[in-house]
Amino acid sequence: MCKIGIYLVCDYPDHDRFLEAVKVCNGMGIDFLEIGFPFSDPVADGDVIEKASHEVLKSKNTPDFIETFKRARKLFKGKLYIMTYANVPFGYGLEKFAASVEKADGIIIADLPLVESRRFEEVFTRYNLNLIHFVTPESSFKEIDAVKRRSKEFIYFVSVRGTTGGKFMIDEETKRKVRYARMGFHVPVILGFGIRTREDIERACEISDGVVIGSEAIRAINRGSFKEYIESIM
Repeated sequence: MCKIGIYLVCDYPDHDRFLEAVKVCNGMGIDFLEIGFPFSDPVADGDVIEKASHEVLKSKNTPDFIETFKRARKLFKGKLYIMTYANVPFGYGLEKFAASVEKADGIIIADLPLVESRRFEEVFTRYNLNLIHFVTPESSFKEIDAVKRRSKEFIYFVSVRGTTGGKFMIDEETKRKVRYARMGFHVPVILGFGIRTREDIERACEISDGVVIGSEAIRAINRGSFKEYIESIM
């Protein structure tokens, strides 16, 4: 069964409405959540998520996000992941950060290449936190093999070139790499970037094990129609 995940920016648009969105996702059977801990230079994020992150950072910081995450963990019964950038856990202190979020099912670090991930992985593993690795359309088959050997929770396959928030378009070469990533593998391959509609989900699930929706979920929160949006994609 294809899994649906939703990305939410922590404490956006404010603390209470963020937690209300978490409750909606839990009540409507969303399989997993990614909670984004904002960073000042989110190079992988498109305009929508970048703007939301900058808004939150005007009044919140990493300790605030950790406390909000703990509340979200109590509200959401499915898998829950933290997504952020390397400077956030590194600046806070890797050991301290890992200990603070040990109830997460995994950590996704958007700007962390596989070749530089060991120092993070070694610390996270001590707290039973799985580090989620990325594959992109530019990844070679050798690089995909390396990610498969290191992955325990899921592989995050970036379906389009560029940042989040664009249209969902996937070419034949990328489809071939997604299929290769799944071949003989024991954890799901999840597609992200550009997925917005039920139609996008159905297309993505023809070749993958699930999807993550980020920018469109943030747009729905901004419109005040988050619950209606989640209903439309289920």
